[in-house]
Amino acid sequence: MGNLENNVANGLPAEVSIWTKVKNFLCQEITVTMTPKQQKVFQEVHDFWHQDVTAKGIHDFLFQEIEIVDNITL
Repeated sequence: MGNLENNVANGLPAEVSIWTKVKNFLCQEITVTMTPKQQKVFQEVHDFWHQDVTAKGIHDFLFQEIEIVDNITL
């Protein structure tokens, strides 16, 4: 049996479809290399987005006491 006949007999597609090619391209494994400064910024952004947000934290932020240190005129 030829290769094409063998694939059909095994239930495999005879040709690689466009979708399979696109999926293989989009889902390929990549390696990212960052400098120490980039790693630090990336970690800070990650920590900011994954911080715990609580009602008490929001209340404390919105209703924090403001101290006026000088006479301000506009």
